[in-house]
Amino acid sequence: MENGFLQKWPRVPEGQKLQIRKRILMFSVFLVISFFIWFLNALSNNYTSVIEYPLTYTDFPEDRVFVGEAPEHLELRINAHGYAILRYRTFRKPVPISFNASAYTLNIPGQDSSRAYILTRYHKEQVSRQLPAELQLLEIKPDTLHFQFARRITRMVKILPNFRYQVDQQFTLKDGIILEPDSVEVTGPDIILDTLSYVYTERSDLGQLSRNFSDKVKLKRASDLEYNRSKVNCSFELERFTEVQLSIPIDVLNLPDSIALQTFPSSTKLTCNVGLSKYDRVDGSLIRAVVDYTDIREGTKLLDVNIQNIPVYLISYEYYPKTVEYLKSRR
Repeated sequence: MENGFLQKWPRVPEGQKLQIRKRILMFSVFLVISFFIWFLNALSNNYTSVIEYPLTYTDFPEDRVFVGEAPEHLELRINAHGYAILRYRTFRKPVPISFNASAYTLNIPGQDSSRAYILTRYHKEQVSRQLPAELQLLEIKPDTLHFQFARRITRMVKILPNFRYQVDQQFTLKDGIILEPDSVEVTGPDIILDTLSYVYTERSDLGQLSRNFSDKVKLKRASDLEYNRSKVNCSFELERFTEVQLSIPIDVLNLPDSIALQTFPSSTKLTCNVGLSKYDRVDGSLIRAVVDYTDIREGTKLLDVNIQNIPVYLISYEYYPKTVEYLKSRR
């Protein structure tokens, strides 16, 4: 820019050009010094500003648990020297203001003891004592801090395994996955525990299972909940399985007393897999194959066969036929 300025007067002697450069440089130096002096003088004045201050909460009622969300910052309108405001905005690592809830008056709206609030305007002095002496507190926002509480309760909750695995084709789990103990004592807010059905182990991939397993596994932690233990014993045994075939007679559901109904065939063939240790427990008389009379409509020629009362120890099952013809007559 300076060169362009001088090029407009090409006839100016070199000596004068040098003098002009010196004057421009000196002017720039004095301008910077003047600005710096003005800036320092401005910082010495007092200003009103709004700053954000972090907030923490402590000492809630012993039989209550704090739930929900509360403001993590307070907006403070303060009066201070410009130096103090600049230092805060530059470094911005203040010590959080601690709200000792038990030391303040928790106002409870109506009869709802699960909700409370604090009017911050009544606690300016307590907040001001936690601020640096150079900051004069004028106003606090928000004006009201809202809290939601829940009762702290304890109860036993069932533990469920959370594993991914595949069993080798020639084996099956003998008695499933066994956890000891199978329940854990959980303490936390009643609004969570009242709807908590299970606690799970940490998710784990066991891969292809071809041998017995025994080890400790961790419980999956949940926020706001405390367990009386962090691990449980986990074990399972593998065993070989065999195939069993059963002939199950077909029963008719919802059959009127005045109607007789015969299915063709009259039974279904059930093929199932069962662990060797459960082989002697297989009892075909406990398993039912049924068709439903109410499924008959005009033009219906086949009825669906459904299997009921399948024992939990059966690994898998298949049956045939899945549909049967029928003959209906009056008694």
